[in-house]
Amino acid sequence: MNEEKKKNHSRTRINCLDVFLILLLVLCVVSVWQRNNLKNLFESEDTLQDHTISFEIKALRATTAVLLTKDAVLYLGGEGEHHLLGRLLEDSVAAPASVELSDGAGNTIQAVYPQDDARSLKDVTGTLVCSGFSRDGAFFLGGTIRLAVNQTVSVCTERVDLEIRIIDINEKT
Repeated sequence: MNEEKKKNHSRTRINCLDVFLILLLVLCVVSVWQRNNLKNLFESEDTLQDHTISFEIKALRATTAVLLTKDAVLYLGGEGEHHLLGRLLEDSVAAPASVELSDGAGNTIQAVYPQDDARSLKDVTGTLVCSGFSRDGAFFLGGTIRLAVNQTVSVCTERVDLEIRIIDINEKT
């Protein structure tokens, strides 16, 4: 009988302290594995701030240009996945669209599209407010998507898809 009692007592039992120690060990291993990510999380100077992005759109139909009003939301990307680009700070400015041509002598001539047609074309400029950070001369929208001056990107609103060219990116003061 003594042997049976000894066998019963020799069984391994897990109690709350054992579970706590195992979880603590797992947490230590994960924290050592992720130490660089944790360091970047707490020491990063890349905090998201408001920036203004100035853009232009060449030869846009006048009926489409009127859709770009104050507080209109623009999303980055065409069909499929969309990322919030920003909100228009003010109504966009539309001017008669023009193109630069060369004459036979090599001189540059600026030609303006006719304005009497309802389908006339406009050159549109505007300014967006968006969230991101600047590092090493580059702007990162939302901290992940890199945007640069003179870059052409596809954007969309609730009603229209557009191609814009970024003219300037500044930190909003």
